Amino acid sequence: ALGAIFLIGLALRLTWVFYTDTIPLGGDPHWYYVVAINLAEGFGFVSNSGPSLLGAQVGPGEPTAFWPPGYSFVLAGLWKVLGIDAASDAGLPSGATLTSAKVLNAVLGALTIPFVYALGRRIFDRRVGLLGAGLFAIFPNAIAWTPVLFPEQLFVLLFVAALWVLVAVPTALGRPWVPLVVFGVLVGLATLTRGQGAVLVPIALVYWLTRAGWRPAVTSTAIALLAAAAVIAPWTVRNGVQLNAFVPISTNSGAALRAGHAPDSTGTTMWTRDRIDGFRMDESLYRPDWEVQGYREYTNRAIGYALTHPLRELSLARSKVYHMFRSDSDVVTWLARFGSAPIEPKALEDALEPLFDYAYYALLFVALASVPFWLRRNADRQLLVSVVLLWTLFHILFLGEPRYHVPLYPVFSIAAAAGVWLAGERSLALWRRWRAGDASGSTGAG
Repeated sequence: ALGAIFLIGLALRLTWVFYTDTIPLGGDPHWYYVVAINLAEGFGFVSNSGPSLLGAQVGPGEPTAFWPPGYSFVLAGLWKVLGIDAASDAGLPSGATLTSAKVLNAVLGALTIPFVYALGRRIFDRRVGLLGAGLFAIFPNAIAWTPVLFPEQLFVLLFVAALWVLVAVPTALGRPWVPLVVFGVLVGLATLTRGQGAVLVPIALVYWLTRAGWRPAVTSTAIALLAAAAVIAPWTVRNGVQLNAFVPISTNSGAALRAGHAPDSTGTTMWTRDRIDGFRMDESLYRPDWEVQGYREYTNRAIGYALTHPLRELSLARSKVYHMFRSDSDVVTWLARFGSAPIEPKALEDALEPLFDYAYYALLFVALASVPFWLRRNADRQLLVSVVLLWTLFHILFLGEPRYHVPLYPVFSIAAAAGVWLAGERSLALWRRWRAGDASGSTGAG
């Protein structure tokens, strides 16, 4: 059954990848893609200014750490393994690189399905695991993001795998430190893919506190952190050498903090208007000295603003939560309007926005409504709630955007599956009890 669900999920993702004609001509996907080409071509993890914002070009450039490196490294490694020339003779991306990158996204998305099953099975049972995996496999919104070259497909795979290791492996291995190291390695890889991977640490701490108490929780967290630090350390050292600064993951964290804590903040993604020595935030991508200076200064300004404007921070927190969960139709913008070919026919493109919103709201509503059916004083089940709460809190510290709830699709799928299955079981039990009572009443009357 799981194999069939996996194949259906993979087929749907590949079908969507080859149906759409998404081209990363701007924005974050373009940056990840071009930096990956520069890696594959031997130029290093560098970017150089193009004609527009984030319009990096293929070729030698300045070292950067503006976004986490994981996804670009994976793409570059894929092209090396397949023997694909990353750039054409004209220095432009080749069609093979784009197609292979989107196919890789489809495979990564499908590989998440077995981990959704395993997580659901460990927390509940096999039936809930299969239903949750099935929901995730066919959920149109999870499929929709596949052709867009964001790191989400890789990150969600690592995120769900880490959650599964957190709840499942300690019961299967005799050495308690082995699963902790495996979990820490996955945390490090996830954080190198998207900075939000760091939220796995407090998620694990809360889980271990609930499950075993504070002493084992502190010890387990320390071991996992050491493993994660060992994975991240080479990249941090590289940043120290190339940028002459201590940058653990990426300089974008400073920009994201400032975007979420500034006089002109709206609670969602935007470049702030304040300048540092004459340059704007968006102008720092291709100058390492500006990039590092912006990383430090914007971080300090964000913290200072948050500490001196508490009432404004409460208002921003509400806005960030709203923008985190408000909609799911933004994917259409990335698919068809951000420098990409339109989705044909036009009627399909017009229908996608309400389709994605209705599908998202339905899954979110069922997941939330199902909590009373399955929530118990049980660390495994409480994990699903803490994941959503801590994920939301993390983005209150930074900023909210609808794309940022994509990694919660597997959690919502498992929660909804558990609610549907348990509600069905209870309804069936009540119906059988009623039938039994009705039958005994009829017999007595006779």
